[in-house]
Amino acid sequence: MKWLYLTIPLVFAASLVPMGGLSLGHAILHLLTPAMAAVPLYLSIRAYRRAGGQRLLNLATAFGLLFAGQSVLSYSMYTGTFIYFGDIPLDHLIHYVAFIFFTMALLGDRERPHGRLHHP
Repeated sequence: MKWLYLTIPLVFAASLVPMGGLSLGHAILHLLTPAMAAVPLYLSIRAYRRAGGQRLLNLATAFGLLFAGQSVLSYSMYTGTFIYFGDIPLDHLIHYVAFIFFTMALLGDRERPHGRLHHP
């Protein structure tokens, strides 16, 4: 899986290639980001289903919101259609709520000592 690191310089290099309104790198970025957000979403849902707990539920929710926010942003970039609440774009609000759930996941479950999983 270390090959994933190689996508970083590839996107940077592709950002130098003009392509219509977006660079090739920008277009690739908006294809890859929702796809990459789907992987930890899937893994966190599996972990929650296996072990349960508020921490893993918060983590799965956060990754779900990250996926949704990235999908909305990518859709907006490709179509030029933006949804606003006041002057705030929808993807910004979704990402903000995702960070709340990420923070709550990191703060952890208080019913389990030291955040360790309880094994019956």
